[in-house]
Amino acid sequence: MGRLFDTAAALLGFTRGVTFEGQAAMWLEQLARAGKNEDAYGFPLAGEQLDFRPLLEGIIRDRVRGRAIQEMARAFQRGIARGLCGALETLAAKMKIDTAVLSGGVFQNELLLEDIKVFLAGGPLAVWTNHAVPPNDGGISLGQAAMAAWQRPAITPL
Repeated sequence: MGRLFDTAAALLGFTRGVTFEGQAAMWLEQLARAGKNEDAYGFPLAGEQLDFRPLLEGIIRDRVRGRAIQEMARAFQRGIARGLCGALETLAAKMKIDTAVLSGGVFQNELLLEDIKVFLAGGPLAVWTNHAVPPNDGGISLGQAAMAAWQRPAITPL
């Protein structure tokens, strides 16, 4: 997902060097916050994969037309949110589950997370997100330790 945000940011004008992971995505999120539109570029579920091409085609088409980059950033963000929600709902119905856990670096994007929560509100799917542990790489080691503890048989004292 990070490379998709990097690509969208580049198409919207982020061309300077990156000095830290997620910099282009953060720039894109701030642009999107200034966009007041309610439309969304397509991000459809095609079989078992989300198809990113309509997202990028939408940006390219609108960039050529001269649309404001803030509006394009917002349409990109909303497209990601709608696509993820559609995939979550499809998978939840197929797997007969009622809870989705959203974690990973992309969910440091507060605007994306807000949109997803709004789009899923009132539906049958509960959404869990990180609170005490960061959603990005900083939380991976805790998850790895938890999995190791869960899979390892208890050690009995001698």
